Amino acid sequence: MNKLSTVVLLTCFLLSSCASSQKHELSKEEHVRLLTETATADLNEGDATSALIYLRQAEEIDPKAADTQFLLSLTYYRKNEIGMATRAAQNALKLAPDFSAAKNTLGKLLLDQGKFNEAEKLLKEAAQDLTYRESYIAKTNLGSLYYKKMNQTEAEHWFTKAIFDGGNAACMASYFRGQLYFDQNLLDKANSDFIRASKNGCTQFSDAHLAVGKTYLRMKKYDQARSKLLEVQQLFPNSEAATKANDYMREIP
Repeated sequence: MNKLSTVVLLTCFLLSSCASSQKHELSKEEHVRLLTETATADLNEGDATSALIYLRQAEEIDPKAADTQFLLSLTYYRKNEIGMATRAAQNALKLAPDFSAAKNTLGKLLLDQGKFNEAEKLLKEAAQDLTYRESYIAKTNLGSLYYKKMNQTEAEHWFTKAIFDGGNAACMASYFRGQLYFDQNLLDKANSDFIRASKNGCTQFSDAHLAVGKTYLRMKKYDQARSKLLEVQQLFPNSEAATKANDYMREIP
């Protein structure tokens, strides 16, 4: 359901009459569901402020809805309110201890705060949940955790599992595994991952495109490096990636 149609539907219900003379009073569950659906549409369109307004209304109606707390966590994260995002994710798990998406979100927040031990437990539980459709995201975050702990074997293991599970959607896992291979000077394997990370639904992932050019440069494939770095400048003008591409271009003989 797109944002406009959701808002129209919500308005119709709130007015209790829409193309009908009979009034329909929303149940608490229906009201919360419509508010969270609208908030989700807002989040998908990058409007975290509108999402927060709807979610706070939903929270007032039912403060014990785990889905609302989970969406609040994502919304606060979008607004760079990390403490509030962390508390909302914790609330979601108190209300629904087996909520794997909330475990992944809280694990990622803790990972970013350097709380590796707490994050590891949550991310492993989410990654190993066979019913969690987006477990590849938790696997990617778990790979990142081990990469930061300089455990390359475990990092590669989890990135590889994420790529297997997520396929073309696992852009970040491909990129991070490519970076791991790049660090090991396994340049053919690195570039294969970087190229995968810049294709399909990930064509706007500027860092992946830049990494392809950087790897060609280290491989001394200068014509391919120049071509790719020029492409980065054309695809992402006035960006940090374009600036870095220009810097790399200066290294080409």
